[in-house]
Amino acid sequence: MIGISVDPPASSRDLWEKLGKKFPLLSDPGARVIRLYGVVHEGGNGEDISLDTTLFIDEHGIERWRHVSRTLPDLPSAAETLTHIRQTVPAQPATRPARGKTR
Repeated sequence: MIGISVDPPASSRDLWEKLGKKFPLLSDPGARVIRLYGVVHEGGNGEDISLDTTLFIDEHGIERWRHVSRTLPDLPSAAETLTHIRQTVPAQPATRPARGKTR
């Protein structure tokens, strides 16, 4: 999980710490990445900013789930996000370490 912000790294870091986020925050000052994902709010706060969005992208680069928040409190909780991830990822069978053959 990562966050992406168009804000300068220092101000993004301050906000991230204030919000108590524990995952990495990447800087996207030209809004290139957020445009690629279609989550740009053009002219928000006088400049292009990202919409508060949660995306789940699998190991193949396929978007499996998207939540675009209307307000900051509308962000999904960690539990809600995990539920959606579990619903989109097939369960992996439990594996046991291979046992050595005996003669």
